Amino acid sequence: MSKEVEDLLQRHKRLRDERRQWEDHWQELAEVMLPARADFTSTPVAGDKRTGKIYDGVPMLARRGLASAIDGLLKPKTSRWFRILAADAELNEQGEVKLWLEAANERMMTALYNPKAKFIQRSGEVDNDLVTFGTGVLFTGESQDREHLLFRSHHLRDVVIAENADGDIDTLFLDFTRTARQAAQVYGEEALGDKVKEALQNDKDPDRKFRFVQVVMPRHDRDTRKRDNRNLPFASVVIDVESQHKVGESGFQEFPFSVPRWDTMSGELYGRSPGMLALADALTLQEQGKTLLVAGHKAVDPPLLAADESVIGAIRTYPGGITAFDAEAARQLGGRPPIFPLNTGAHIPLGREMLQDTRDQIWAAFFRNILQLPGMAGPRMTATEVLERKEEFIRTIGPTFGRLEADYVATLIERVFHIMFRTGAFPEPPEVLQGREVRFEFASPVQQARKQIEAAGAARSFELLAPLAQVQPDIWDHFNGDEIARDAPEIFGMPSRWLRTEEEVQTLRQGRAQAQQAMQMLSGAGQAAEVVEKVARLPQRRAP
Repeated sequence: MSKEVEDLLQRHKRLRDERRQWEDHWQELAEVMLPARADFTSTPVAGDKRTGKIYDGVPMLARRGLASAIDGLLKPKTSRWFRILAADAELNEQGEVKLWLEAANERMMTALYNPKAKFIQRSGEVDNDLVTFGTGVLFTGESQDREHLLFRSHHLRDVVIAENADGDIDTLFLDFTRTARQAAQVYGEEALGDKVKEALQNDKDPDRKFRFVQVVMPRHDRDTRKRDNRNLPFASVVIDVESQHKVGESGFQEFPFSVPRWDTMSGELYGRSPGMLALADALTLQEQGKTLLVAGHKAVDPPLLAADESVIGAIRTYPGGITAFDAEAARQLGGRPPIFPLNTGAHIPLGREMLQDTRDQIWAAFFRNILQLPGMAGPRMTATEVLERKEEFIRTIGPTFGRLEADYVATLIERVFHIMFRTGAFPEPPEVLQGREVRFEFASPVQQARKQIEAAGAARSFELLAPLAQVQPDIWDHFNGDEIARDAPEIFGMPSRWLRTEEEVQTLRQGRAQAQQAMQMLSGAGQAAEVVEKVARLPQRRAP
């Protein structure tokens, strides 16, 4: 075993030991909210039923609702949720630059939602992990044939992470298994460890599974003049754990994983989630559901009381069953049947009220009432009420979604852009844009709500100033109408190609001004000719 492999395996073990406390927490969350992931501290049999502890499905429904809301708010397929802009703001006003950026934007959207890329499926899995456990892991890369993008989500069980000095995640260890045959297909038989080779020898045990660890981390000892895989900014090393042997090494230009965290506490590496806030209520709900279920069974099919030695044979409770009893015993009971139901005193309505209260708490933890964008549904409201609801929405959910934009969609969009740029998926950029940096803006409903609040503020300002402007018309000189006109389409999601460039607007205005000047000159010439004609018609006076 080389020193490099030994150091990496020891670091991996240390990071796993440090996060051990989280695994019990994640297991408990998964059992009531995401049973498919309930294998952090246990190893269920494939195909085994994992819902044995669930008596009420509201925690799973609430988790699913918030995960769907994240998809709709951060990366809605039905709208363009990000924009590419030049880092130099002045370049964005140039027509050829604007057209190229918009074309690149459209190609990125097409690549993301190519069914082969599996972006919708894999990002949806990450969204579920994020709201349940507080941390998700999404890999952004290319297919084997490099014909399209490829996204993968990874179970948090198999991942450990590390931050750099700036608090950014730049190191990730990934545990996975492959059969000996699969490992030979991926890495080549010569690169494998001795135990894997032994399993392959003479087809001895080609389907035996072996554990591997991949580590992706910054590479500090690279030659920046070289462009091969072993000198890229991020190293990717794959280790056969059983043989303690490095089977492959490559690299990435950018860190290929997006690791969004819902919320982080000081000194903690992994995120905290809405699911953690709702966990106590979710566990209580299962106990309440179980109790209410038993109470309901007793109320509908109550246990029976029978006088001792009054019943002949067994009590038959099935439909049409006949139970014989001793008539003398019935007479001794005052004519009362010797078999009667036991009144347990169960208060089903109270139980249902308590159940509903707990459900409401869980829905609140998963932002059910907040994530309905104001004005999109529900009773009709005045413009002021809509504005106030949107402001409340921004205050409540804005900080969280701002963090997710930075740690989640921003990292994957930057990665996608660079992959497509390197593979020539974009048209040739304009000369003025070559060698320049680009940046990304995100047009999620959260951002749209912010912009619409600004637009509503402008509308209220105009409404307030309108009476004053009738007395002092030059008050409108304080407003830059051109800037307002250019920002308004962005606020409401209109494509920028529908707008004329500033150069086109200036040309149009110059043409209009020249036409008006020509009309004024023609009008002036007509008036002058009319004056001359009138003068000519005046009676001539002779000189004395």
